[in-house]
Amino acid sequence: MRWIVIITAITSVFVALRSTILQHADHFILSALKRRTATPLLRSSNGDDDIIVDDYCLTSVDCAMNGECIRHSKDRQSPGKCQCFDGWRGTTCEVLDLLPIAPQTAGLQLPNHASSWGGSVVYVDGKYHMFASEIVNGCGLGYWTTNSQVIRAVSDHPNGPYVKQEVILPTFSHDANVLQRGPNGEIVLFVTALLGVKPVDCDNNDSSSWQWNNAVVPNTTAPPKDTYMLWAKHPTGPWSEPVLVLNSTIWNEDYWAKNHRFAHCDANLNGILRHDGSFLGLWRKCETPDLLTVPHTLYASDWKDASTYQPSIDPLFVLTGSGAEDPSNIWTTETSDAGVAYHAIFHDEQATRCMLGECPNVGRHAFSMDGKAWSYSKVNAYNGTVLFQNGTTWTADTRARPHLIVRDNQLLALSTGLKPTKESGYVWTLVQPLRHETEMKDV
Repeated sequence: MRWIVIITAITSVFVALRSTILQHADHFILSALKRRTATPLLRSSNGDDDIIVDDYCLTSVDCAMNGECIRHSKDRQSPGKCQCFDGWRGTTCEVLDLLPIAPQTAGLQLPNHASSWGGSVVYVDGKYHMFASEIVNGCGLGYWTTNSQVIRAVSDHPNGPYVKQEVILPTFSHDANVLQRGPNGEIVLFVTALLGVKPVDCDNNDSSSWQWNNAVVPNTTAPPKDTYMLWAKHPTGPWSEPVLVLNSTIWNEDYWAKNHRFAHCDANLNGILRHDGSFLGLWRKCETPDLLTVPHTLYASDWKDASTYQPSIDPLFVLTGSGAEDPSNIWTTETSDAGVAYHAIFHDEQATRCMLGECPNVGRHAFSMDGKAWSYSKVNAYNGTVLFQNGTTWTADTRARPHLIVRDNQLLALSTGLKPTKESGYVWTLVQPLRHETEMKDV
């Protein structure tokens, strides 16, 4: 009888303990996961949609700092759900909330079917000024290393249409990334350039000029693709002389096994000017015999002083496939529980690589709490499918060179370079607006 009583008591305790554990198991597991990682662990990595198995948050860091973590309990360890800022959607706020476009007025479409690639925009004196690459002489994107020049275009509306105003730098110049503003109101422009390159005349079928990016020449080295900085008090200029800030021969040269030669990659340098006059940058480096594209940071204590530009040799994050390229401009957000964060969008090349002949059409979001350690999303911020206002959709072969159009620290639109079909060399610059709960006035 005594043993029966003891066994019954032990059983009762065990059942009660088991019930308590099961009741709180989800909370215990969630708390453990959140303490181990800044971003949710259980995500789909294959799709265009933000498919999250674990849709809870404990802080706004779990919302990628693109929203607030809203909890209905005062218990700081109780799970909540993300409430995204304007322009974002998804359970972790890492998918851009893009609106349908009117194709005739969206972005930069140059006369005579001329190609443009990648539009970086600043808002000054009631106008939106876009700095982009124009591929001259009837050529397509395949001739960017000889025929690209940097132009300025203007629109009264962030979405466009943008109209070309002037040439900022002749061939060869590319990767135009404009930042607003320096401590004294300067407009700062970063470009990849090798001035004096003779462009190909595709209009007259003249292909005698050298097209380095498609050439297979043993035991040779491609021309440099150095990064320069120039600045002006106003987007209309006058502009300073270009200053070398990132030497591709020193920082971005590697042996390319496929073409049996050394290659120089353009750094895609972009970033943010900070209030103290410093510059926080992102750039990509081509590494290994397969020329994988690996993002890095760059810091300058004085954006005007080229001697202070210090590229980091440490990868920003470890990615699969060919990595990521084309970092966008950096912008900031602030949340009530976690403070200020830095953000950027990258052209994602984990599935395939442009230099390998298959250029992807997706981009992904990354954020950092200190500008040094960055978290890279496992879901796509955008893909190649574009929705039109009449309800139809269209999928681009390539969608790259992302830039966010920002005014008064509010995201207005996504600008990307678009290649409509695999067969065509023609490309143009699409601007697609972002959804807002309350529309800004005079945009």
